[in-house]
Amino acid sequence: EIKDLSFRFAGRSQLLKNINLQIRKGEFVSIVGESGSGKSTFGQILQKFYNFENGEITINNQHNFTDIKLENWRTLIGVIPQEIKIFNGNVLDNILLGTEDAVENVVKFCQDLGFEKFISEFPQGYGTILGEEGVNLSGGQKQIIALARALYKKPQFLILDEATAAMDRNTENFTMNLLSNLKNEIAVLFISHRLHTLKNNADRIYVLENGIITNHGNHQELLETSNFYSDYWSI
Repeated sequence: EIKDLSFRFAGRSQLLKNINLQIRKGEFVSIVGESGSGKSTFGQILQKFYNFENGEITINNQHNFTDIKLENWRTLIGVIPQEIKIFNGNVLDNILLGTEDAVENVVKFCQDLGFEKFISEFPQGYGTILGEEGVNLSGGQKQIIALARALYKKPQFLILDEATAAMDRNTENFTMNLLSNLKNEIAVLFISHRLHTLKNNADRIYVLENGIITNHGNHQELLETSNFYSDYWSI
């Protein structure tokens, strides 16, 4: 739970003002707004890249966010950032990121969650070399690898920052359905300005405008007033 959170970059005017927001398992939560509205910065605060100025964040109704050690927090969260790093190595290496595990466990994970159909499109499947020395991936393929990588570590909280922006419609639909299926196991925060995907998937949408949360609700509730989200659907 986030209460009255405010943030500014040093020497700049306030970017986020009195943000109140709840993210729970069982809910697909999204935050939307114009580019530059502070959505991504908010996501980075939740990754402990920046310290917030005022307010408080409480984890599981009992732990103060600022008291949790960075290394402990990073083991609990999975992140799909806007800038995805693909490392030299094969597909398995890029999902494991140095974690020791049997190949068959990774393959079963990819089969169970549906990633295998995308990996089978690579020239050598799981053994396909990626990175500077390997095949060039499309933006959407990078995002699928990043999603598999983030989910493989079994996070309790998943932060996605424009994580479907480069995907084609089928891949995006796969991703949104997968997140909807996993939301009871993993708390999900989906940061996006691609609003068409949220209509059927987001349980709660927070609208961030000029540094403040101006509205929140599901798709239908947000259509009842004029806001950044409802304006998109009225065009």
